[in-house]
Amino acid sequence: MGLRVVCDLRMGMTVQKALRIGGAPNNKRLRHLPDQQMHAKIYASDNGVVVCSANASRAALSSVDRIEDGVWLPPDDEAYRKAKKTFEKRYEKAVRVDADALAEAPEHLAAHGAAAIDLGNSPTLLQLLRHDPEAFKGIRFVFSNEDVTDAVKAAVKAVMEEEVARDGSAAKDGGAGPLQYDYFSNWDKKETDWPGLFISVYRRSNGSIVLGMRRHLRFIPGVSDGEGETEDVFVAAKVRWNTGGAAFGDLRKLATVEQCATEIKDLFQSRHKFGHVAGKVLGARSAHKVLKLT
Repeated sequence: MGLRVVCDLRMGMTVQKALRIGGAPNNKRLRHLPDQQMHAKIYASDNGVVVCSANASRAALSSVDRIEDGVWLPPDDEAYRKAKKTFEKRYEKAVRVDADALAEAPEHLAAHGAAAIDLGNSPTLLQLLRHDPEAFKGIRFVFSNEDVTDAVKAAVKAVMEEEVARDGSAAKDGGAGPLQYDYFSNWDKKETDWPGLFISVYRRSNGSIVLGMRRHLRFIPGVSDGEGETEDVFVAAKVRWNTGGAAFGDLRKLATVEQCATEIKDLFQSRHKFGHVAGKVLGARSAHKVLKLT
């Protein structure tokens, strides 16, 4: 079809659903101007150009209960040639709506048409991090893309089970059942530097994202890897997603873990980009800055 589009992402009125319908983040012909707002509405073809007030939306372009004004420039008109030339200049300057740009676009528009997201309705993790980093007070983000070996996991699990047996009681997850553990090895941190509460963002080799809420249990140094070497391991307890409240830093209820993971996967579509945060423990403000959630 050859359709080329330059859309606005700076004013916050272009939602993710519309961009996905347009082929983002893989459509090279869907572009935006990253450093400029653009309020222009110009629809051009070989048959003429329409310059108008109407957005490219069903509501704006329908004639049921709405009036939009504009002008049509025929293809033999000098103004037509100038309009097409202006478009070509903007299109050349524009860049593709990639995974980062898609993730930064709002999912929904507020009730009065503002760009702000209604954070009262279970926002995704990235939405809350983008608009209210202070909501994550006391919570850190741990980014990882490396597996802990089975030998290390088995050795740590044996230590934890021995402690439980010695204490004469089973560790419980909020009284609901036995604790499930998560392991983080060789992070070059002291135990006192490891966060007590954190959200784990793990990227599998296939690009999928595994999210989880965690609380630190203990640090076990010198764990055998089964090949003559040792690793220092931070052991964390898995916390049910959206435990929230006082049990998890007073964090508010978020969208489902599947929704949040999908959004983060889009943000980290390429492994190279995830490499910027892999192996890091970041506070909300730092994560906001590093992930460029402006």
